[in-house]
Amino acid sequence: MQQVVFMKLNYIEDEPKSIILEFEDSDRSLPEIIKSRLVENKDVEFAGVVKDHPDIAKPRLIVRSSKNVKAILAKVVEQLQDDIKELSSSLPKK
Repeated sequence: MQQVVFMKLNYIEDEPKSIILEFEDSDRSLPEIIKSRLVENKDVEFAGVVKDHPDIAKPRLIVRSSKNVKAILAKVVEQLQDDIKELSSSLPKK
């Protein structure tokens, strides 16, 4: 049986052109992957990941944009999902 894991996000800041998301139960890997895609977008003014303390803090993704930041973030996550599906389909089956 496959276990489904949902990642919890805390919205530290939630404005139309600015967002700060805190990732529960995650290291910096996923926020860094998202950030790397965000910085490729011409409408993103800033994207960064911070983690105040390496052992106890939760990573935060900070994004500032000239346009609707949630729409940009949703598009990036959708693109990453497509990339994962493509990678999965190219792997050999058991």
